[in-house]
Amino acid sequence: MVIVFVVLISILCARGQAQSTQSSLQEALTFYSSFDRGIEAELAHGDPSLYTITSKQPQETVRRGLHAQGQTEWVTGLGIDGGAALRFNQRNASWIFYRGEKNVRYRLNQWSGSVSLWLKLDPETELAPGFADPLQLTTRAWNDGSFFVDFNKDGDPRDFRLGAFADLKIWNPENKEISEDQRPLFPVKAPPFAKDRWTHVLFTWSNFNTGKKDGVARLYLNGAFQGEIAGWDQTFSWKPHETIKIYLGLNYNGLLDEVSCFNRALTPKEIKWFFEHPKELVFESASQ
Repeated sequence: MVIVFVVLISILCARGQAQSTQSSLQEALTFYSSFDRGIEAELAHGDPSLYTITSKQPQETVRRGLHAQGQTEWVTGLGIDGGAALRFNQRNASWIFYRGEKNVRYRLNQWSGSVSLWLKLDPETELAPGFADPLQLTTRAWNDGSFFVDFNKDGDPRDFRLGAFADLKIWNPENKEISEDQRPLFPVKAPPFAKDRWTHVLFTWSNFNTGKKDGVARLYLNGAFQGEIAGWDQTFSWKPHETIKIYLGLNYNGLLDEVSCFNRALTPKEIKWFFEHPKELVFESASQ
């Protein structure tokens, strides 16, 4: 009888801890797009719409919705747990993005946050030559106030990398050529991506916009810590007139699902739980 009681208490405590973790994640969540109901985000503190850059010259032209002419598709039945996902079929497809304003909480000081997504591909057989960025978050360029996760342009297997580049004038004031090992990058050797299974990608950042060299960005794959970018002055001076963009699938070939943004750096415990419960942050409303 005593053993049964102890087991029951343990089960109840575990459920309580899981509910507490789920609640803390939902409170921190600012953007969530599962793609199961379409391309609009289920939860967005800002604009829930997906946009396509249909032309870049002579000036950038943007249309609401997915207008990639089959190069990128919303596909059903191929996502996590049989849901829907985005499939990127061609390297030079039109760029697509969500607007980041309010969806990514930006702060002028002591800034922290997290971004999560899921990928399914065999990098060695599906990616074309060159860099491939499943996700890039910036107002300007990849090397100027930008976060990204990418596959390196070559290698067998290719490295999977986290980049956290402060303002160009901060990390590279002379705008000179700097070798990759001296850039704010963290590479994962032989990453666990495969064509027949989903891989969870999550990165966090903390102590950004402090004016000190104490910014830290961390990368997790399948709930496990891989490494960090530390010892840099991570000043991101995103301006009010600049459009924050959450780019998806830049020069990428493969499936992408479940994009989420959080207003703080998640803890290792939360990240592990989130990896193990990818479909448990679902909301009834399309936006908030």
